[in-house]
Amino acid sequence: MCEIARLTRLDIDTRRSSYKIRAFVFLTGAGFEKDHQSLSLKARAVPKLSQEAIQERRARIEEAAKELFIKRGFHATSMRDIAARAGTSLGNLYNYYRTKESILESIIARYQKVIDARLRAMLDEIRDPFDAEDLARFGRRVKELVADHADYWLLMYIDVLEFENRHFRKMFVDLARNMRQRFGERFKQLKRSGALYDGVDPAVGFTAAYMQFFNYFLVERLFGGDRHFGLSDERVIAHLTEIFRRGVLHPRHLEREERMGKRTTRRASKA
Repeated sequence: MCEIARLTRLDIDTRRSSYKIRAFVFLTGAGFEKDHQSLSLKARAVPKLSQEAIQERRARIEEAAKELFIKRGFHATSMRDIAARAGTSLGNLYNYYRTKESILESIIARYQKVIDARLRAMLDEIRDPFDAEDLARFGRRVKELVADHADYWLLMYIDVLEFENRHFRKMFVDLARNMRQRFGERFKQLKRSGALYDGVDPAVGFTAAYMQFFNYFLVERLFGGDRHFGLSDERVIAHLTEIFRRGVLHPRHLEREERMGKRTTRRASKA
């Protein structure tokens, strides 16, 4: 009986508390609503960063990171170092990038768009991939491409050394196939006219020319090559143009070697 009475009083007290809370909310509800609206207005009054401002901050962070990566190396650079160079707090840096590698990936992606656009424009200038004038002009454009984006190529070597070329690998994927698609009709014309050596893929030949120009000027620009072919840049371009158009050995010499090879083969078969 005592237990029932205690529970009854507890229930009554609970109800009274509930009534008091409801009454308080009812009497002051307008105030709560007003305060809530005030807080909402204040929250809305806090200016949000525009996309332009966000991109500016990201660009500043990436520029700072790029300088440090090139100077110290990727693994020797910390997020704290990047924040300090960018003039921001470490916490704010993490608002934009979760990891140091994500900064590197963003830098590479931004550069890659520029490089791709430049390369497309360079290839658009070419009427005939193996025309002497077109090929020499292309060599000069490659020289400009390397010189104008030296930081990008330095990051490529950092990627090779520290990531086994994980981020830059796609830059060189399917190069010959892309050249074949772009200049396919011209390559077919050359083949039909008998201008090509038997068994030689012109897409591979033009891709090799591009890579040779690229590697030559990369060594000259970034590794102090100092005329490592012993020639001026223009002479190198002229020589490479002739090599990729004509080859190194004279056709008569090749024909003579071929005849001698056949005679040697016949003698060996008779023996």
